[in-house]
Amino acid sequence: MKKILLVLAFLLTQNIYSQAHIGVMGGYDLDMENSQIGVGLNYMLFPKVSLGGMLMISDLESDSKSMVMLNGKYNFGRLSLVAGIMNMEMHNMDMGMNMNMSSMYGSDEMDRETKPYFGVEYKPFKNKKLKVYYTHSDMMKSIGIMMPVFNLGKKMHMNH
Repeated sequence: MKKILLVLAFLLTQNIYSQAHIGVMGGYDLDMENSQIGVGLNYMLFPKVSLGGMLMISDLESDSKSMVMLNGKYNFGRLSLVAGIMNMEMHNMDMGMNMNMSSMYGSDEMDRETKPYFGVEYKPFKNKKLKVYYTHSDMMKSIGIMMPVFNLGKKMHMNH
């Protein structure tokens, strides 16, 4: 019985601070000189700690590079530090002399890498939800803006 009460107390305590939001972002990849668009989901565990995930797509006109990013954030007022892992897929469709049977049937070759990354988010306006971000890893360095679109939960005001 004590174990059940302990689990229920833990879940209720976590629910006091829990809130999630869905946001959109647009940015610029400084290495590849391509624009990026993306969508993200963040879940606030505690007032200063949140977990999140993002899907970003860049280079829409040609090879299309997509990234899935999982991260943790710690909030220092207007500034947040971000750290996580990034999984990048680069679609390399070679239509030249090296065309093989797999590329003829639509399963193009993909290069897939997973690397750690870190970043910084800054909220320039106190009463607005807009944030400016910088992300740095071996695969990508990008800068851009993000804005929450939809909040889930009413228990606490998220600080962005």
